[in-house]
Amino acid sequence: MPGLEMRTDRPGPELYWGRLNFDHRVPRESVHKAADAEVFLTDAERLGDERFAVAAAWRRDHYLGHHDGCAADPVLLAETARQTAIHLSHRFLDVPHGMPFVLNAVTVDLTEALPPLGAHGLAVGLDVVCRPPAEGARRLRLELEADVLVQRRRLGRVGVHWEPMEPRRYALLRRRVERSPEGERPRPAPPRVPLPPARVGQLAERDVLIEADPLRANGWWLRLDQEHPVLFDHESDHVPGMALVEAFRQASQVAAADGEPGAGAVTLIVVRFTAFGELDAPVAIIAEPAEGGGRTFTVRARQGDRELARATVRRGMAEPALTRLDAAC
Repeated sequence: MPGLEMRTDRPGPELYWGRLNFDHRVPRESVHKAADAEVFLTDAERLGDERFAVAAAWRRDHYLGHHDGCAADPVLLAETARQTAIHLSHRFLDVPHGMPFVLNAVTVDLTEALPPLGAHGLAVGLDVVCRPPAEGARRLRLELEADVLVQRRRLGRVGVHWEPMEPRRYALLRRRVERSPEGERPRPAPPRVPLPPARVGQLAERDVLIEADPLRANGWWLRLDQEHPVLFDHESDHVPGMALVEAFRQASQVAAADGEPGAGAVTLIVVRFTAFGELDAPVAIIAEPAEGGGRTFTVRARQGDRELARATVRRGMAEPALTRLDAAC
């Protein structure tokens, strides 16, 4: 798959921006949300066989309460891209409703910081290329790459790999996950140290998704509230992928000692998901400096002896480089 390089050969956004609606949300079922308030997308238009223009509107109270006092949260872009993948699948790619969607990988790669949301929120456009599977492929694996357009300027790229899955196959896949033998006594909960919201760049305690592991300086435990109105907007039988994306962001902030607002905002996050996380077992989050040092971290989520996901997270800007979103199984 080509890298997430900026596309300079496309017509400017002014050719379609004025045709998009930024005032009314798309139907919540088209992005697999139960609450209208958590729908980011407002419009989508097909520009060619594989190219689409997508509009989104962010409000200050959207998603989680994270903000750094200045730039909008890049995790909002990850969620916008996820919703885009689902919406395009249903509206344009003939994927029927009722099919589970398995998220394989997500990338956000910014060339500059996002503008602040402001009192009236922020209009965001995606200049999307969405590729169907190769002819003859047995599985409907899809991939999306998009330029991020804010205030009619290209600020970076997002990418998503996902797989709409026939419900019977999804159920079979979930049953294959190894569970503890019936009757086995549960392991005692690991020791945890709560973190204040400001330490992870949040405003509310409910949005703190990691707790410190007192036995490891670079380790945390995933903190999940299944009553959370955003992360568990609808019922889920596994740890939501976007909960891990946000937990990786929070872990990188603590690892970089960036507790103060405005310091070292995330400009790159590449996440590859490799296994389902179960809701009834602890999930460890581990962050280590990436090769080459700087403010880039490798962050992993593990449950027992299984790795659920791995991320590369960069805080602050970097020299221009090619970022790849490799396929994940």
